[in-house]
Amino acid sequence: MATNITPPQFTCETDPDLIVSDLEPLLTAVYEAFEIALPHIEQLIEREAFERTPALFSHLVRCKAKTQLQAFDCRDDEDHPQIEQVMLDGLALEYRGLRFRILKGSVLPTAQSAQRQRFYQQELPIWNPDMPAPALRSLVILWDTDSTWQFSHLYLAAPKTGDERTAEAYWQVEIGHPAEGIVVPLPGSAGPDAGDLDNVRPRSTPLVVGKVE
Repeated sequence: MATNITPPQFTCETDPDLIVSDLEPLLTAVYEAFEIALPHIEQLIEREAFERTPALFSHLVRCKAKTQLQAFDCRDDEDHPQIEQVMLDGLALEYRGLRFRILKGSVLPTAQSAQRQRFYQQELPIWNPDMPAPALRSLVILWDTDSTWQFSHLYLAAPKTGDERTAEAYWQVEIGHPAEGIVVPLPGSAGPDAGDLDNVRPRSTPLVVGKVE
């Protein structure tokens, strides 16, 4: 797999907006993956008459979302995420020098395993408060549903620490719908090249706008 583009050196004190902007291709792909995955799994559960349990639902959604992410077509050929193999079809990847875990929930989950605890720990053992802010190494993408099992929110969090009972983040921000970033020119404001669409790259998958049925 191609080597990721060298990322800027973010720290745990970097403005989250700058980080979100830099990660926009990946975050857009993740948003679209879950918009596509959840309706698909909803139909599968109804068709097969599966007993809907939180564990089964989340597992199936992860499987479908991973399939979508494996087809991730971002703007640069060398800028692909490296998707890791995780037990129970967990979602983990590396992108632009940062490690990611994609977890369900609206807040950072507790770290029930030693592996998760190490992932949350940004500070190296030799770090102390008199030193510069530690480099950002790990991020968590959180996906959540509403009471009807529909996809409702996507968050990005920078974990700080965690154990079996608690978890703490440096910050957590909500990722808006990708369509919110589309600028529609007002009538009469289009430039001389507004009609030239030859250089517009088509999306690899359709973007579902509005409430997911």
